[in-house]
Amino acid sequence: MSQQDQVIVVGGGPVGLTAALNLVRQDIPVLLLEASSEVYDEPRAATVHPPTMELFAALGVMDQFHARGNVVRYYQYRDRREGVVAEFDLEVLRSETDFPYRLMLEQHKICQILMAELVKAPACEILTGHRVETVVQDDEGVMVRAATSAGEKSFQARYAIGADGGRSAVRKSMNVAFEGFSYEERFIVVATKFDFGAEGYAETCYIADPEDWCAMFKVPGPDDKGLWRVTSAVKAGQTNEEVCEDTAIEARLQRFHPKSGPYEIVHRNIYQLHQRVASNYRDSRILVAGDAAHVNNPLGGMGMNFGFHDAFNLTDKIGRIWRGEASSDLLDQYDRQRRTVATEYLQRQTIENKKNIEQTGEAERQSFHDELRTIVADEERQRSYLKRVTMIDGLRRANSID
Repeated sequence: MSQQDQVIVVGGGPVGLTAALNLVRQDIPVLLLEASSEVYDEPRAATVHPPTMELFAALGVMDQFHARGNVVRYYQYRDRREGVVAEFDLEVLRSETDFPYRLMLEQHKICQILMAELVKAPACEILTGHRVETVVQDDEGVMVRAATSAGEKSFQARYAIGADGGRSAVRKSMNVAFEGFSYEERFIVVATKFDFGAEGYAETCYIADPEDWCAMFKVPGPDDKGLWRVTSAVKAGQTNEEVCEDTAIEARLQRFHPKSGPYEIVHRNIYQLHQRVASNYRDSRILVAGDAAHVNNPLGGMGMNFGFHDAFNLTDKIGRIWRGEASSDLLDQYDRQRRTVATEYLQRQTIENKKNIEQTGEAERQSFHDELRTIVADEERQRSYLKRVTMIDGLRRANSID
């Protein structure tokens, strides 16, 4: 196989675009292959955590992120019966980061910002409508085969990075397993123009209940005037049609926050969720990042951020190899660093987040609530807690692994 002097990034979502941009900023030629021809604006990830903003600051895009996103300093943990249990103030992280807050910015807007930067780069070629089906490799490089409207096409490179989602064709071309489990219940996301903030809700809220929990987030929305998303569980036995029917959506929101008059619904969608991690992120010259490497439930807003951390870690290492500063063995460290924290941190934290808001035992619920109140009453304990849930600890832990 003759070697083409470039890196192929498969997937034009937020993680793939981040990987591509960090590579071209190091003067590494990139071919980006994306199956679709447009960026979809359906509700997906929207939280950008402090350590992620630190990484993007190095790419010079944070002014654009801030211009389109909402800064969120506070978030609440609530109980449907008790109301506010604890309110956390991310400003206590000021000594740890230049970004002591969450930035709420929808995934598709992040993609638009990153794509606008990429199209300026002469070292990056972007091909949409190219659905990658297989990747093969030898000692010299990789060959990526993609289906297009004009038939199958093949492309060659030194390395292929799969950022093509949970059903990743790149991962399926590797000799790895995708280990974990799938949740029996599904999640529904409803978007409404109703302003929960005027009713005392923080712009990020987790509302616990043994039977009917939910999470609420305010995002900029299509007009940047604000849109609230409400995420909750779909009970077993209900069809998607039943759950998404207008009266069912209205009843669901009225249970969470009763009000006079109906809610104005902008969007609704149902997702099947999983907790899985690839058994290896590297198979010689083929690598995976983001959802192609790990999937998890969305509570805590960690999945997209974790994928960003993968992308920066991996492409920084490819840069060192490209410049002759390190051997290709450095890519084994990428696998050790990112897969280790995916298993011991990302999976554990997101599973714990779900369990905390759906606890059924009264004694356990009250004990957890008491613990939260104790944490917010002590600045040092709150700082320690927030370093974990905002992913500062996870990124530092990964970077400490040899």
